[in-house]
Amino acid sequence: MNYLESSHRQRWIFTDAQLLDIRKALRAKSIATIAKVKEDARGAESGPPDKTSGNKLKPIRLEEDSRLCKYYQGKMQQVCKALTFPDKVAAAALLFFKRFYLTFSSLDHDPKNIMLTCIYLACKIEEAYIGADQFCSLVRQDSQSVLRNELNVLHGLKFDLITHPPLRALDGFFQDLLSWKANAANADEALHRLDAAGMSKARGAAQAALDALMLTDAPLLYSPSLVALAALRAGFRKIEVPSGKYLEHATSAQQTAAAEQGDVAAPLEHEQVMAQLGELDKLGQEGAAPVDEAEVRKIDRKLKACHNLLLDPESDIYKQKAAAAQQQLKEDRDSKWQLKRAASQAAEAELLGVLPDTLSHKRKRSDGDV
Repeated sequence: MNYLESSHRQRWIFTDAQLLDIRKALRAKSIATIAKVKEDARGAESGPPDKTSGNKLKPIRLEEDSRLCKYYQGKMQQVCKALTFPDKVAAAALLFFKRFYLTFSSLDHDPKNIMLTCIYLACKIEEAYIGADQFCSLVRQDSQSVLRNELNVLHGLKFDLITHPPLRALDGFFQDLLSWKANAANADEALHRLDAAGMSKARGAAQAALDALMLTDAPLLYSPSLVALAALRAGFRKIEVPSGKYLEHATSAQQTAAAEQGDVAAPLEHEQVMAQLGELDKLGQEGAAPVDEAEVRKIDRKLKACHNLLLDPESDIYKQKAAAAQQQLKEDRDSKWQLKRAASQAAEAELLGVLPDTLSHKRKRSDGDV
C-alpha cells in the first residue's frame, strides 16, 4: 500500500496543536487516575479520603515527558546499531514508540520498559525476527518484561502496524538523484561534478540528519517524503554542496505522482515545501541537541514517585488486582465446570429414566460397595 492510501497518513499525521491537545488530555487522565488510586488507598487505611491529597501530586511536566521520551528514543537507536539490526527495524520501532505515547502517557507506562518491546515488535514486523530470550540476553533485561508489555504496545498502536518510515524515501531520493544529476543539464554544477566518495559523504550526513529528525515529532507532523527531503538537503549542506535545483525537481516529481495517484489534497507549491523544510531544519537542530543524562535521572526519579500504580506490574496494587483477577477466573472456570457437570448428570439421568438425585445416590452407594 502506498503512503497516500495508508493508515499511516490517515491516522498518524497530526498538527502541532493536535499533538499538544492529545498529550495534555492523556496527562490529565493519568493524573486523575493516580489521584483516585491514592485516595482509595488512603481511605482503606485511615477512613475518609483527604480532599487535598490530589493537589500534592507532583507528576512530570509535559516538557519533562518530552525530554524523557527523546532520551529513550536515542537509546533505541543505539541498541539497534549495537545489535546490527537493519535500519528499517530502528525506524519502525521509533514510530511504534511515538504512536504508543499518543494512546498512553508515560505516567501510565515507563518509556524505559516500552522501548525494548517496541524494538522486539519491530524485529518481528520487519522480518528480522529474534527470540525474546535471545534479544533480552543481548540487552541484559528480563524477557518477561518485554513479553508482558507486548499486548500493551499493540493496544497502544491500536493494532496498526503499518509504517512508512522516511528512511525508504531517503533511499529513493538518492537513487533518483544519481540518475538525475547525470542527465540533467540544469543540475547544480557542484552537485553534477560530485563523485562517488562525495555522494557517500552526503548520504552519511543525510542519515545523521534523519536520525536527529526521528527523535522529534517530525514523523508525526510531516509526510515521510518531506522528512526525507529535509534530511537530504541537510546532508548536502553539511558537505557544502548546493541541492536547490534537485529539490525543485523532486518537488515537481512528487506533485505529478500525487496527481497520478488521485490525491485529492491540493499539492504544495515549491515555496510551501521550502517553508516546511525550514521548519524541519529547526526540528533537526532540536533532535541533534543532546539530552542531559543527569536531568533524565531526575525526571526518572520523579516519574517513579508519581505514576499509575494500576499499570505498574511491580506495584502491590497491580499484584493484588492481578491475583484477584486470577481468582475470579478460577471461580468462573469452576462454576462453568459445575454447570457442565450438572447438565451432564441431568442428561444421563433422563436417558436412564431416573432423577439426578437418585442417580447421584446410586453412584455413592456403588462407590461405597467398592
